[in-house]
This record gives sequence, structure tokens and C-alpha cells, in this order.
Amino acid sequence: MQLPSMSPFHGISPACLGVSLPTIPIALLAVMIAGCNPSILFTATAAPPAESISESAEENPNPVSQAIAQATSAANLTQTAATWEEWDRVIQHWQEAIARLKTVSIEHPHRDFAQTRLPVYQKNLTYARQQFDRLDPLKPALTKGGQASQRTRVAVDKRDWDEGVQAWEDALAQLQIIPPTYPQYSLVQQKRVEYQRNLTFSQQQLLQFHPFYQGMAKAEEAKQRAETASTMEQWESVALLWKQAIAILVSISPDDDKAILAAPKIPEYESHLTQVHQKIAQLDPYNRAVAQIESARKLEKTANSMGEWEAVRGEWQKAIAHLSSVPASHSQSALAEQLLAESQLNLTYAGQQVRQTDPFERAVATAETASQLTKSAFSLYDWNAIASQWQEAIALLQTVPPSHRKHPLVAQKITAYQTALDHAIQQSQQWLQPFPPSSPGKNSLAKTPL
Repeated sequence: MQLPSMSPFHGISPACLGVSLPTIPIALLAVMIAGCNPSILFTATAAPPAESISESAEENPNPVSQAIAQATSAANLTQTAATWEEWDRVIQHWQEAIARLKTVSIEHPHRDFAQTRLPVYQKNLTYARQQFDRLDPLKPALTKGGQASQRTRVAVDKRDWDEGVQAWEDALAQLQIIPPTYPQYSLVQQKRVEYQRNLTFSQQQLLQFHPFYQGMAKAEEAKQRAETASTMEQWESVALLWKQAIAILVSISPDDDKAILAAPKIPEYESHLTQVHQKIAQLDPYNRAVAQIESARKLEKTANSMGEWEAVRGEWQKAIAHLSSVPASHSQSALAEQLLAESQLNLTYAGQQVRQTDPFERAVATAETASQLTKSAFSLYDWNAIASQWQEAIALLQTVPPSHRKHPLVAQKITAYQTALDHAIQQSQQWLQPFPPSSPGKNSLAKTPL
């Protein structure tokens, strides 16, 4: 390829370069200074005779002659350079020529020539590098790598990651065509490792959008939430995740290479979903309320004692608590309201039964009856009835369990009731004597503490 407009060596003939005249290095130096214009050669400096240069070059290589030889090679290659490899060789020749000129000592007879050639050679080196850069195979690879990096940095969906994977593959393909002779091949190898790592990462991100991996991700999230789930709402969110995982796996086509992996996962996830539904049923306030109602009704059928009626009352209280927590969005909310009203009535009835069967309350009520009878007692029959009432009250107090909230008052009540009983017995015995008491209506038991 000819570069007449850019090359600084266009139009130089081989004869002018002095290639056929190795014994006249001054001619070659003239070429590098000012082409074939001999007037510039001899006005630039007073050069020594050609014979002296030749003889000194034979005995001790002349750095100026070596620099000119490298420059000549560079100039010749420049005329036909068309690839980055050829321009790389041009660069090497110019670099070598410059390095040789820099070794020329101050005492060297051609020191002035060397100093004037250095900026010229440096300019030619810059030009050669520009041509190399224009054809540099690493540059498009780095450009593609930058584009790939930009795509993956902002990727959010499957399409983005698809494009990112393709971009990294293109960048790697560009690196693969660079041969080991490339001057910065270690950088190429470094970039290959870097791009391959980025490609692998992008491929992994892309896999997340495959239905199989999406389903597995949903299942993993369901497992994690199940570890801390305690309320019905939390278990419902776990159930939703299992449903989503199953639906995603079912959507995988039989022709998909992941279908064989998805098939056994579906029944496994369905089993987990069934277990979650059981948990939800156990925590559903409506279901729990129904269970409490059934228990309360069953206990009512055989309840006789205060303790048994207290158990019934407790079941109704639990049922009411569950029914009150049923949300309006629940499928059985209307029925829950109806059951709530019925349960409240049943709770009231159970409370009445507790009071009626409470031995302490019954004892107090019996003692109240005995006290009222005492105020109007007038006959042996009246006093026998009063004594019987006090005996019953004492007997009831003796059945009050220690767990009863009023058990601390039992001993005090028994003592008072026993005193009243003794008085009633005394009054009964007086009626068995020939002469009844003169004032049977007046007695000390009228104010017996209840």
C-alpha cells in the first residue's frame, strides 16, 4: 500500500538512500537529513571524509551508521506497510535508530548530525505509532469490552443480560484473533481472563431468568419465610410463594433441557404447599373458633359442678376471641358474626351456671336464707330448718377448692356459720322443754355475718 500523502520518505530512490554504496555512509546520512539535496548536507556541518567514517566503522561499529541503517529499513518498510505487524516492525526500527543516536558521545565527530536527526526520527516514530494504532487489533477488543461492561452495569432484565453476554462473547472473539507475536500480548492474555470472568458472570445472571431457576428461587424464598412464620398471614405468604414456584415449573416446555430437572420438583413443591395449608387451617381464627364451639357444646352436656361449668365458660371465651379476630375479608366473615352473637349468649349462660354451682357463692346464699329465717323463727320446726341451712352452708364452704379466688375467706365464714349453727341447735333444744322460751322472736342470730 502506498502512502504518498503521509509518509515522510515518499519519493526517495534506492540510489539516493545509498543502499548500494555502503562505503559512503555520508550519503546515507544526507538522505536522512534532507533527502538528496547535497547542499543541505554540507551546510549542516563539516563532515569528515567518507574514508575515515568507513575505516572507523570497520574497526568499531559507528552508532551513527547503525542508526542510519535502522532508519533506512524503517523508510523502506514504510512505503509498503499495510498491517499492524508491518507497522510494528517500522516502530522497532525507528526505536532502534533513536536508541543508537542517543549513544553518540559528545566527542563523536558526527555528534551534530545525531542531534539534528533525533527529533526527525522521533517524529517518524510517532507517525508509525499512529499507523499502528489505526490498525491495532487490541483496540476494537477493548472497545467491545467497554461496551459490554456498560451493558452489564445497567442490565435489569433478560434482554439486557442477553445483550451483555453477546457483547462479552464478541470482545473475547476479538482477543482470540490476536497472535502471540503482538507486542503487548501479556495484556491480551490479561484481558482474556478478565473478559471470560465477566462473560461467566453475565451468563449466570441470565440463567436467573430461566423458568427453572426462577421457580427454584421462589421455592428457596418460601423455605426461608417458613422458618420464621407464626401467624396465619405469614403462612399465607409462604403458600403464595409455593404456588408461584409450582406454576413457573409447570410452564417449562417439555422440549426445554431443564424440563427433566423440573419434573421431580413439582410434586415436591406441592407436598410443601399441602403442609403449609394445614398450618393455615390450624391458625385460621374461624376454624379455631369452630373447634372451640364444638368443645364448649360437648362439655355443656355433662357439666354439673362449678369446675365443669368454668371449663365450659373458658371454651366460649376462646371461641369469642377467635371469632372477633376473623377479618372482614375472610370467606366466612358473615357466618363468624352470627356465631359471635350466639357464643356471647352461651357465655352469659355458662357464667350463670358457674355462679349457681360455685360452692362459696352457694354457701353465702344458703347462709343468707338461714339469717332471714332466724328473724322470724317461732317454732321448733323453724329452728330445725335454720340449723339445717347453716349445716348446708358449712358443708358447701368445706368443698371450696384452694384455687378458688375466695378461698382465703372460707375459714372465717365457717367459724361464723358454726356459731350460728350452735345457736340454732340451742334454740331447737329449748322448744323441747316443757316451757318454750318467752321471746322466741328475739335472738342474737339476726345479725350473723354472712
